[in-house]
Amino acid sequence: MSTIRTAVPEDLPQLKDLWRKCFGDPSAYVDIFFQKFCSMDQVLVLGDEGEVDSMLALLENTLILPTGEEVPVGYVYALATNPYMQGKGHARQIMTYANDVLRQWGKKAITLVPASPSLHRYFESLGLDECFATRKVEVLASSLTGETGGGVMTPISPQEYNQIRADYLKGTFHMAYSDKMISFQEIGSHLAYGDLYRIEVNGVVGCAAIEYVQKRRLLVKELLLPVEEMPKAVEIIAKEMEASRYHVRTPAFWDGLPGSYCQAFGMIKWYDTDLRTKYFAVQDAYLGLGFD
Repeated sequence: MSTIRTAVPEDLPQLKDLWRKCFGDPSAYVDIFFQKFCSMDQVLVLGDEGEVDSMLALLENTLILPTGEEVPVGYVYALATNPYMQGKGHARQIMTYANDVLRQWGKKAITLVPASPSLHRYFESLGLDECFATRKVEVLASSLTGETGGGVMTPISPQEYNQIRADYLKGTFHMAYSDKMISFQEIGSHLAYGDLYRIEVNGVVGCAAIEYVQKRRLLVKELLLPVEEMPKAVEIIAKEMEASRYHVRTPAFWDGLPGSYCQAFGMIKWYDTDLRTKYFAVQDAYLGLGFD
């Protein structure tokens, strides 16, 4: 009979194998995650007699409300089930258990980013609501002019990045990350031949988290800069990082680059009734780095 429990060190080889099997991430990325960013007591597993059939990691984050209030929440990461065990309700079971754990930890909500758009409806059936949209645009290299206006981009530390990020998002409904979790994004970007960057355009300083998703496709996972400076920022990025297509994500509650559109991204299940009542209709809060 399958049971759900907290992972133990002996599970680690199975956890890594399941992660790679389901998501295809490089071994180095998975190894670093467990070595530096997630302890075994943050991982739930479902299985029978020492087998790991399903898993998820529970990361601790902070939601910042428009009022400035900080709300402790859990973030589900690496929810995975062995392909040969899918369709048996394991994800539903382990998510239900995760809700109980997060309530015990004093969290006010559970959040996640579905691995594909088709899964949003599934997570709605588990009681999660749309909350975190993202604004997206695809820019072709052939449409760029090469005019950077003298702007520059330079790699920066997670701490510097986080300070710029916090300044831009002050007064908005957004997810805040610890410097430690920003450093996780830095490592992920490094493994994908990118980095965390400080971008200066016309004397204005912003930030961007960038990585290659394919040899000729670049993903700007987060671009925080005044809207009027975003076109030049893309020109600067293209000058430094060659690609045929540039996929850029910015907050949904800002206007974005020409041709951009909003798309559902992250979801939430509130445990606090008052907060759910107040923010149920909000669908353009900003998650930014989903570590997707």
